[in-house]
Amino acid sequence: MAAKKKTVSKEKKEEKETPKVEKKVVVEEVASQEEAPQTDSKEVPAPSEKQDLSSETETTLSERPLEEEVPLEKTNRKLFMAGLIVVLFIFGVTGWVFYLTNRYAEETTQEEITLEEGTTEEPTATPAPTQLEREEITLEILNGSGVAGAAGDAAEVFEALGYEDVEIGNADETEGNELYVSSDVEDLIDILLEDVEEELDISSISGELDDSDASVRIILGE
Repeated sequence: MAAKKKTVSKEKKEEKETPKVEKKVVVEEVASQEEAPQTDSKEVPAPSEKQDLSSETETTLSERPLEEEVPLEKTNRKLFMAGLIVVLFIFGVTGWVFYLTNRYAEETTQEEITLEEGTTEEPTATPAPTQLEREEITLEILNGSGVAGAAGDAAEVFEALGYEDVEIGNADETEGNELYVSSDVEDLIDILLEDVEEELDISSISGELDDSDASVRIILGE
């Protein structure tokens, strides 16, 4: 009986000690899990094995290697091309405007030159000569009527009108009254022409006076 009791005690002792070992193992596993670094749950794909290429494909690739362009490089190239096109367009428009401006300026200059060559100067109006007053006209009255005192009577009439320098004399007998005027005053004696027409019925100049210092000679006829 004693041996059996001892065996039972030993089994109970082993049963009591066994949980402690398992507990210790569990604690060690938890600790190991806490200490172990966390890794990504995703599995890293294994590198793909290199595919064998035919000799023709390798020759083609060696002659014309594949070029992989980064998307950013493609965008930069497109922007560069667009900017270049815009710059060329601006230069073209500027050159065209410059050409049109120069052409218009040349045509305008040519038209101005043509107008200047074809323009004729209009003659300036000649101012009317200043007319002489009665006191500025010298008279010579000659009697050719055969009537005595006719020249004196005519002189008194003209002096009354305002003529200050009047000389009288005789002339050969003449038919009708005549008027001779110096070329120097022919265009300046409008007032005298009005007076002789009214007083002596002389309506025109008979000729030029060139043998006397007087401005006008009046010959009284029959």
